Amino acid sequence: MRLVRLWWVGAGFACVVMVAGAARLRRQENPEFPAKGEVASAQRVTITSGGVQREYLVQPVAGSGLHPVVIVLHGGTQDAEHVWRQTSLPTLGRRDGFVVVAPNAIGGHWNDGRGTVLGGKASTADDVGFLKDVIRDVVARDQGDPKAVFLVGASNGGFMTMHFACRAGSLLHAAAYGISDLPRREEAGCGAPPMPWLAMNGTEDPIVPFAGMAEGTMKNGERQPELLSADATFRFWARRNGCASEAEGRRLPHLDEKDPTWAEERVCKSKAGADSVQYVFHGAGHSLPNLQYGALIRRVVGESNQDVDAGEAIWGFFRSMLRR
Repeated sequence: MRLVRLWWVGAGFACVVMVAGAARLRRQENPEFPAKGEVASAQRVTITSGGVQREYLVQPVAGSGLHPVVIVLHGGTQDAEHVWRQTSLPTLGRRDGFVVVAPNAIGGHWNDGRGTVLGGKASTADDVGFLKDVIRDVVARDQGDPKAVFLVGASNGGFMTMHFACRAGSLLHAAAYGISDLPRREEAGCGAPPMPWLAMNGTEDPIVPFAGMAEGTMKNGERQPELLSADATFRFWARRNGCASEAEGRRLPHLDEKDPTWAEERVCKSKAGADSVQYVFHGAGHSLPNLQYGALIRRVVGESNQDVDAGEAIWGFFRSMLRR
């Protein structure tokens, strides 16, 4: 038996679990869904941003012309390689001809505007500036289409996606986030332009509660900022995009009888025609769908829904925006 440190950073939760053998994510073999990414398909690029050497992974597209760009932000204490292996977006990028990019945070944690949520000093990295530089570099180096740049992140990466949108959203065509909520302080000062959004949250998330979090909640010895609920977060972005009514929901087909969760898709129609979409995974925890963990890890993060592949849903949403 060996000690494996498993850190999930959303509202600032950390856990150490004793497991036998490797505590790796077990690959999903469901033939309904595309395969997860292989790091061998990625190129490693180093740039200087704000006087600091930073790194990102990229999977370019062969051929002439401009290509859509999907930037994927990893969760807290993870890295670009980790998220690359957790998503099917690299597989879909090869199939459909879009550039996939996975930047690396400094020290495994994005400076998403919340301050310190894991103990120790808060990050001072200019991650908004870094992501701007990544976009410029991919547009110049890999024929990325500056009018079709998409950003997605989960947990700490989801918080960073919203933080970036509030400060540099004019660079994005659409965005998506998972297992993260909008901080109240971010809501108050957000300067994001209208754009379509996709959201993914589990109703039983023990890390970033679906119902939100009160100001001053203690986690890891740190007082946490107030978080809107998952529903209020989605309404904030959808209404900013011109949705004036309640989202219309439908229950998605259940693919695995052993899966105790179920998926609901809610669409908030925009007057401009570019709708926002919320996936609610009832009974699921702090995990994007179509990930499989062992029993011990599930006790910490909860269940992962198996009715939806996150990469497929996210790219399907982004692809639909290319016509708008």
